[in-house]
Amino acid sequence: MFSPASLPSPCLHDEVFDFESSIPGQENCFQLIPSSSGTLSLSADLKTVKHGLRSMKWTATGASKLQLKSTTFTIPNSWVRRGGVKVWIYKESSSAGKTMQVEFKRSSTTTVGVFTANLNFQGWRGIWVKFEECKSTTRSLKGGAVIDEVNFAVSDADIIYIDLLEFQRSLAKQSRDKIVPPISPFGLAIYDKSNFWQQTYRWSKQAIPTSPSTIDEQKRKSLDHIKSRLRNWYCDETKTSSNFPSDSFLKKRWDSLLKGVKKAHENYDEELNIIGEEIVGPPLVCRNCKNGKKFGFVFEKILLPLALEYHLRSRAEEITDAATTQLAALNSGDSDRIQDAQIAIAGQYSSMRELFASFLPSPPLTVNQVKSAINILNLVRLSKINNLLDFVKHQGFADGSGLGSLDHEMNLDGAGFMHTLFLISDSLSLPSNKSRLLDLISTAKWYNDFGEIYQSTFEFKGTTADRMITLMLYRMIIVLVMPSDTDDEKKAKLRDMDALVRWMNNALSVNEGLGGVIKPDYTGFHHIGFYASAYVPQALHDAALVQYLLGGTEFSLSPSSIKNIRLVLETLRLIAVKYSTPASVNGRYPDYFNKALIKTLLPGYAYISVSHSTPLPSTVPTGISVSDLNRAQTQMFLRLFNDTSVNDYLKDGRPNKGKYYFNSLGSLQIMEAVSIYISYSLDI
Repeated sequence: MFSPASLPSPCLHDEVFDFESSIPGQENCFQLIPSSSGTLSLSADLKTVKHGLRSMKWTATGASKLQLKSTTFTIPNSWVRRGGVKVWIYKESSSAGKTMQVEFKRSSTTTVGVFTANLNFQGWRGIWVKFEECKSTTRSLKGGAVIDEVNFAVSDADIIYIDLLEFQRSLAKQSRDKIVPPISPFGLAIYDKSNFWQQTYRWSKQAIPTSPSTIDEQKRKSLDHIKSRLRNWYCDETKTSSNFPSDSFLKKRWDSLLKGVKKAHENYDEELNIIGEEIVGPPLVCRNCKNGKKFGFVFEKILLPLALEYHLRSRAEEITDAATTQLAALNSGDSDRIQDAQIAIAGQYSSMRELFASFLPSPPLTVNQVKSAINILNLVRLSKINNLLDFVKHQGFADGSGLGSLDHEMNLDGAGFMHTLFLISDSLSLPSNKSRLLDLISTAKWYNDFGEIYQSTFEFKGTTADRMITLMLYRMIIVLVMPSDTDDEKKAKLRDMDALVRWMNNALSVNEGLGGVIKPDYTGFHHIGFYASAYVPQALHDAALVQYLLGGTEFSLSPSSIKNIRLVLETLRLIAVKYSTPASVNGRYPDYFNKALIKTLLPGYAYISVSHSTPLPSTVPTGISVSDLNRAQTQMFLRLFNDTSVNDYLKDGRPNKGKYYFNSLGSLQIMEAVSIYISYSLDI
């Protein structure tokens, strides 16, 4: 036990104001001016807490100032010159058009810095501001300036919760957003255009070009084909799990995926705080935040596996086949057979099996009764996904929110959020879900810097490896899920797809300098050097997948982009001793034996081998089919594919990256289809 004398002062500048019992009395460091302008209290409601068990609740009954001031509170000049402030604020409801002014003062008379936060949001928002960008004058931080008073001011009645207020000795990588836009005049240019992680707000303000005056039916039909190919990339829609050949790589990849799904259900029940149907915790924070669980944990470990399960289990053919195949076992009266049937339908997680069993009437059962129970179970699966999406939005992952720092954030969140958006898009297309769909699209456009595609002249040739890995596919997903109920929506969809393909072709262009990915000699750069073991292979994997998805449509990549993808893949094949690239070009992953071409790029060689027929068939084909090949590319693929060294990769179906998800069932099915087609052609 600590004696009162040994407890730290609650009002020191280097302590985090988290209002927990470890530093009692922190709320007493704050006062309201005037004192009659509201009340201060501590909140233990989990939804209002970003760290620990408590936050501070400020109820303003009118114009009110919340002041942090104490004889023991002074931010020294060394911190003022290089540091800044971090804080999380929570609102139960949006205050449209209202703002909160944050003011840093010295001796109550001199304003050192000030910024304004918009309050038109609901849920949590993270704010990071460097004193340098919000300073009042050019000399505010000089001459030994200190800060001994911090004021938060509102002009109208409001309720604001504050948590994790901290002052930093040094602050960097803060992101401007729609809550705290760039601060005039000294914070308007804190990042130049080459800092790709800090352009989200700028791209959100990019002018949107005019939509086409008419609807091009060939382009509209192309979008249907592209969407079908992507849907089948997750799994051939004509194949059902019960018919995956036993002991095949496809069955083993499916079993591997199911283990990840089981773990995701466990994480949902054990790692999340749930009251009724609502997820209220744990608090989530950004990648560069220190306190709390990262958003990436929910996106990667829970959301993506559950979305994959929902999509694969809710396909019409899968439901019919599962009900038909398992009916006899469910009616057998044999407890072991019944349990095996429940596992085949509901998965390995016991709670989901018990739910499924509760949806069944007493035997004997009919196929339709089993199908009905499966459909109800799929609604439970979808409900979990929607609960997670509501939760991350409540925690701050929303349109216009910078989470404090967006630096590398989508490397943790991108795969889970964006693939989920596509995988549940059929349910979102229902009229009753239109507002949810539009909100998710706005959020996706914000975090994927969507406005970048609208440039009339691109400011850079090429793009970065991180952006090629993520944005190329994720921006396409955004376009594919955009609504097309009205003519205006159809035109907007075609406008965005045209702009996106322009950006893709620019991203895949050769950059002669140290930027970009593709170089004149067709090596791939990252961190201003040839990077053969990581980043570049994944970037080209994503590009090859996009080439496959767009091939033969009105939105096909340009001939030069297709050539550039092929030549970089050829270069990686040439410099590798089959699978492993030399340590000298492996960057910070120098292990020669990591077999990068298996782990990061193998399907890419299959994707560029596929040649889609033109013109497109009038009816969108079902399933995965290979009708022709680019034969010059097939030998590269076969050399890598027909070897036992790839077996472990082919078996692995776990979604295990925050940045990307490549090892789908459909990806394996495409590789096998290419291999079979080649073998068939050789036999003829």
